Amino acid sequence: KVEIYPAYQHEDLGINSEEPLYIEIKKRLDGQTLDDYVAVLTNPNKKPVFTADERCGLLMEASRAEGLNNVCAEAYSGLAVDFARQKGAAAIIRGIRNGSDLEYERSMEGANKFLRPDIETVYLLARPELEFISSSAVKEMASYGKDIDGLVPDAIKNKIAERLIKR
Repeated sequence: KVEIYPAYQHEDLGINSEEPLYIEIKKRLDGQTLDDYVAVLTNPNKKPVFTADERCGLLMEASRAEGLNNVCAEAYSGLAVDFARQKGAAAIIRGIRNGSDLEYERSMEGANKFLRPDIETVYLLARPELEFISSSAVKEMASYGKDIDGLVPDAIKNKIAERLIKR
């Protein structure tokens, strides 16, 4: 069984501000999946802080630091549902921070169902303390040298802060 967690929604930060949410979701699901692919999708309209390969590396580093060893992050330029199909996934797992996320994800689910009716979308709600995290807030705080502890995974926060301060 393969499940996909597409990491693209806030890629302007470079590694996606939802990674604490991703790590939380993986911990909640650990043991229930054989393989977990994280699709680091590219958006040509955005200029991420890190390259797709760097973002994959950061996500793998953060996952391993949390003991999540069945995670494979891959860069992909296309639709998440196509990536899921290529990997033989049964489901796309999405983390939901708030009502805006749910509204957006429900419309994406409809489009995905149109393209691939056999692939389910599973939603997991963020813990309340993660609901406010956004890439814009993290980028702005880090660029002014503010502490981003707790907003991004500990294992990679220094790399993120260093890159953003240099900008």
